[in-house]
Amino acid sequence: MDVGESMNKVSVIIPARNEQYLARTVDDLFAKAAGEIEVLVVLDGPSEYPSPAERKRLTVIHKAQEGLRPAINAGADAATGKYLCKVDAHTAVSAGFDEMLKVDCDGDWIVVSRYCALDVNTWQPNDQSPVDAYYLCCPWTNPRVFQFIDVPWISRNRMNQDVMIDETMGMQASLWFMFTRHYRDCLDGLDIGRWGTWSVEQQEIGLKTWLSGGRVMVNKNIWNAHYQRPHMERERLCQGYSKTRDAYTHRKAARYWLANQWEKQTRPFEWLVDHFWPLPTEAHHTTAEKYWWPEDWRSYWIG
Repeated sequence: MDVGESMNKVSVIIPARNEQYLARTVDDLFAKAAGEIEVLVVLDGPSEYPSPAERKRLTVIHKAQEGLRPAINAGADAATGKYLCKVDAHTAVSAGFDEMLKVDCDGDWIVVSRYCALDVNTWQPNDQSPVDAYYLCCPWTNPRVFQFIDVPWISRNRMNQDVMIDETMGMQASLWFMFTRHYRDCLDGLDIGRWGTWSVEQQEIGLKTWLSGGRVMVNKNIWNAHYQRPHMERERLCQGYSKTRDAYTHRKAARYWLANQWEKQTRPFEWLVDHFWPLPTEAHHTTAEKYWWPEDWRSYWIG
């Protein structure tokens, strides 16, 4: 454990760029936490909205505009807890989220919660069904571009609905949780040099974890409800973000992971596909699982 790192504390990082719902997110985290937490808000540039009110165990870090990934790294560098939790700045959480995440988290795991869409008027999940598991779509059959996208895995959600702590191939990154040392020592943080300042956050940390021998798990006993900003709003708020650049980075990331280029991995990418097979295929997929895997996916292999 690092010097100053609390035995039980959860450090919650909130990267924020001109966020309307930031103060409400901070209030919700402190209201719902059952144990010791600190909240580290990383303000990525100036904001037209008020900062959260000063309070004990809240730290606000001001930094120049760089992007989401540098903001997450800055929060992780400042964290003093044994556990690290990242939450988007427009997110509500269920009661006791911190303690329930701790109970079912091993040292080389990433744990996520059930994902719900947020009704910002009620600050509650809307009436849509929550999503538990995600899968990485097959890049060769993606009609948009050669890339990985984390797709809701509806058929697995139904099949494993009673498995409350379950594996997931991919994730939605509005809330993730892990040991702080896993982020720092195994993942080496988010790689800005390779992937830039905005994209492929969940693919990087998820694939690094799976391919280095760990697991990505969903804890269905808790939820987070997330406001999904439209692309137009992202482009307005996020300097350096564009759909074109985002697609390019996703394409670059798919080729990198398919070719097994990460020096720390102990499992090849094809192990991950085999581990979760059968994935959705053309003959066996729901309408929501539109990016399917071919039965003969190995014949496409470029790794």
